[in-house]
Amino acid sequence: MRKSRRATIIWLFLIALLLGVVLISGAVSAQVQLLMVVGYILMALLALGFFTSPEVRSRLPELPRRQTRAASPPPRRSRVEVSSAAKRAQERAGALSSGYGSQFQLVDVGLIASEVGTDGLRLRRADFTLDDQGLQPYLVLNADSTWANERITVRFEILDHSGEVCFARDEEVYLRPGANNVLSAYRLPLRGESDGRPGLWEMRAMVNGEVIGLHTFSMGPSLLERQRLIAEETEAIRRRQRRLQETLPEAEDDSPISLEELLRGQQ
Repeated sequence: MRKSRRATIIWLFLIALLLGVVLISGAVSAQVQLLMVVGYILMALLALGFFTSPEVRSRLPELPRRQTRAASPPPRRSRVEVSSAAKRAQERAGALSSGYGSQFQLVDVGLIASEVGTDGLRLRRADFTLDDQGLQPYLVLNADSTWANERITVRFEILDHSGEVCFARDEEVYLRPGANNVLSAYRLPLRGESDGRPGLWEMRAMVNGEVIGLHTFSMGPSLLERQRLIAEETEAIRRRQRRLQETLPEAEDDSPISLEELLRGQQ
């Protein structure tokens, strides 16, 4: 390394001598002499590695890089696994509103039924009946980076089998990077307090007034309702049997004839 630097210095010294001879002879104009001197100085600095030293590079201002590639696409959402329930809810919401889903991504959606048993508190996310104590809606939301660290309003609505809204609650949520779990602080009471009937119910999830998911679920009858239905079906079967017996002709009596009846018939 030292030999290479020494050879570079000797080479630069020889070029300087030749440059000095040319300048002293006056064979070129003053402008050319100035260009030759400046060119020599730059060549000497480059040869000696002046611009590549760490001290000089730290003092030089950082130059903007020339954009040689196409403009980068906008930042995408982090790839997360979306549940099947969220996919179906998004499709239904998309059919309801064109242009939905531009800012928020629904990762999961559903309801939680809580019940207290002999083994403690148990939670279910399916097989709901009117005997359940209550239902709490929830969702998992993934937002664009532009909505991170922002406050939004999440609204849950539950519609019964007739389409009547029987539950509506708003939740103020502070979005953070990544998945955001939102569970309603309230629940829809069912056992002995709901006027709804069994059938297909619906839960709507909205963010800042925008519908982002329509989740449908089945609501089963309560135990009393099932008993009433069984009793009605049993009574209907009995009525049909009675009507059938009334329409059939009376069957002949095939019992044996007693001796008394036989003697009475001979008189």
